[in-house]
Amino acid sequence: MTTAAKPPDPSPTENSKTLGDRFKSGVERPVVIFMVTLHGLTPLLCWLFPSALGVGMLFALYLLTGLGITVGYHRRLTHQAFQAQGWVDHILAVLGLLAGEGPPIFWVAHHRKHHKHSDLPGDPHSPKDGFFWAHWLWIFPKQDKRRLGVLYRRWAPDMLGNEFYLFLERSYFYWHLALLVGLGALGYLVGGWYMAGSFIAYGFFLRMIVVLHITWMVNSVAHVWGYRNYETTDTSRNNPVVGILAHGEGWHNNHHHVQQAVNHGQRWWEFDLSFLVITTLAVVSLPLKWVGWGDRRPVYQLKVYSYPEQKITTRFRS
Repeated sequence: MTTAAKPPDPSPTENSKTLGDRFKSGVERPVVIFMVTLHGLTPLLCWLFPSALGVGMLFALYLLTGLGITVGYHRRLTHQAFQAQGWVDHILAVLGLLAGEGPPIFWVAHHRKHHKHSDLPGDPHSPKDGFFWAHWLWIFPKQDKRRLGVLYRRWAPDMLGNEFYLFLERSYFYWHLALLVGLGALGYLVGGWYMAGSFIAYGFFLRMIVVLHITWMVNSVAHVWGYRNYETTDTSRNNPVVGILAHGEGWHNNHHHVQQAVNHGQRWWEFDLSFLVITTLAVVSLPLKWVGWGDRRPVYQLKVYSYPEQKITTRFRS
């Protein structure tokens, strides 16, 4: 395999709809209002309440909610690249939810559909239909609730049978409200009303903008700029900047080549924080297997892809 593999022709997909067609049914008003408010209010709040602790909270929650997406929503729930206990799945799902990218069934269904139709008609967010469409415009068209139900049943039937994920679907807004109130309360305890404002400004608002746009860069930037280890049928690329910012998700050509692999970084320089976190959890829980409690390990059966051998092996078996 070569790092200079030529990507497919980036011309628009044959059956692509025009932007007008995509918004023919209108827009999702709650999404539009939230995004306008988020991006409009955040600069003012960060200017009013700057603090080092606020920036620290931003970084901590960027890591936690970002890993909720990369480790939880993506590698565990969507692709089942490793096995985990139910309580681990639930924690990861809540962390992913707090990133602001939708409840887990919504995210998983769209992402599985993306892989099935990557850069083809039916792909929810192909850059062949416009860079900014792939980046974030795709979230704004009005969702037909009936079609959304069909999408869920087609692409995430395994999750529809799980009451916890259905509960997260119904209670999505309240988790964010709880985080916002919790950050304000914690900030108030640390430094009064000023620090409450700082924790909310940086830990909730700015952190959400950062995580959202980094995730969306995987759909846009990592399908346009970067190098390719593999000849895939889509335009996926390995982008080092996105690879670092998105905790390993930017090694996107690798991922499209072997979707079920737990490691997206496959060459020595392709640092993959998500894989490191998953592997660390598997290693530190190994003693449970040695004392006969192997079935209680939080993380196990990692599907690891070897670039030199071009194959997957299962590590940390149950």
